[in-house]
Amino acid sequence: MEEEATIPGYRYQPQLVGSTGALYQGTITDTAKREASRHEGHHVSLPTMPDDSPAHEVPNYFKSAQWSPDGTTLLTSSADNTLRAVIIPPDLLSPPHPHALTSYTSHTHPSPVYSTAIHPSFSLSSPATTLYISSPAHLPIRLLSPFAPAILAAYPLVHPQTETYTAAYSLLFPPASSSETTNTFFAGTESCISVFDINRNGEGPVTRMPTIPSRRKKIVGGAVGMKGCVSAMGMSESAGVLAAGTFGRWVGLYDGNGRGGTVGVFSISGDRENEDGDEYVGGGITQTMWSACGRYLYVVERVSDGVLVFDVRVLGRRVAWLKGRNARTQQRLGAEVRGREIWAGGTDGVVRVWEDVGESEGALGPCWEFRAHDDVVPSTVLHPSGTVLATCSGQRKPITEATEEDGSEKESDGSEDDQSSSKTSASSLESRSGFHRNNSLKVWAL
Repeated sequence: MEEEATIPGYRYQPQLVGSTGALYQGTITDTAKREASRHEGHHVSLPTMPDDSPAHEVPNYFKSAQWSPDGTTLLTSSADNTLRAVIIPPDLLSPPHPHALTSYTSHTHPSPVYSTAIHPSFSLSSPATTLYISSPAHLPIRLLSPFAPAILAAYPLVHPQTETYTAAYSLLFPPASSSETTNTFFAGTESCISVFDINRNGEGPVTRMPTIPSRRKKIVGGAVGMKGCVSAMGMSESAGVLAAGTFGRWVGLYDGNGRGGTVGVFSISGDRENEDGDEYVGGGITQTMWSACGRYLYVVERVSDGVLVFDVRVLGRRVAWLKGRNARTQQRLGAEVRGREIWAGGTDGVVRVWEDVGESEGALGPCWEFRAHDDVVPSTVLHPSGTVLATCSGQRKPITEATEEDGSEKESDGSEDDQSSSKTSASSLESRSGFHRNNSLKVWAL
């Protein structure tokens, strides 16, 4: 039985009620063999690798996890380019703990998955609504379901000049409470946001909204536009404003549920000064989130130790910086907003919580924290009820001698999904440095 990790002096320790345990420990090839014996009678498409494949060296780390709107299913993305739908046991909160978590359905992609999004009407009791989309590199966007082993629909996103498939670095369904129809979704690409109709299988976007008037225009900002890969999108349910962020550290606000005019564009590159003398740094926006009232915008970056808080009533005005996140890595580490709280995991395996966000200004430290894993925590997501937390863990590649010295990783093409291999095995690195590789999905009772 897996033991809970407790740290003396922590204010609160959630109870571990579900875990994948050691199922995904090891390389992609190792975990594929373990899963093969567990999925008889289930809809799965497990990865197959040749003997000389780099997958024999790459750990099968978790890249992200997200709850379905009805709270019955966790959708995870892993290093083996596979999306897994984990249906939570109905007796999750009943002992004995922790319950074993396994995937009900797996969809393997031939290339890295840049982004995923779950349909806002997803309900396990109505199989027709159990839909989610994924964006594999160099391929059309896919529509999938945990109850279907095959691709339900595909939506090509083709570059108008080169006629090649364009990667969608971010995907977004409008909130179910918004006036925008749930039959549409947004895809963020290079200096463009595209809108698709989910019912038009095989067709391209119904609308393209360039984030900059012309590709030849060198100067951006000043309410003109923003240039770069649209790497993050988030929509305010109360205000109907879409916030888009780029790897180049620009933020654009668009009204009319994302299909109206440009409210404003601003850069966060100048946000480096803090009242307590700390310096804020960031390497590109990976997530934009809204407060329930639509007044505050939260911006999450890679290679960053904090979360920026902006008051959108004054364009580009930063009111707070949530410091101490411990996320100085090129890997995408997500955060979660619930009410006036921000939850986020770090590279040290610790989940931190900031409370009463918006009531104070300046640099704010976390209110409490607990250790969830012995490795990087890419996702920290709360159940729709707010009483259960899900976390996942894992490094994007084996740590090399260089990354042990400088604590940094290089990334190609502005994506966190560069799956380069290493000649150094994970086991030898662990024995030399004391590093513990932990690829797991956990569910906690709060």
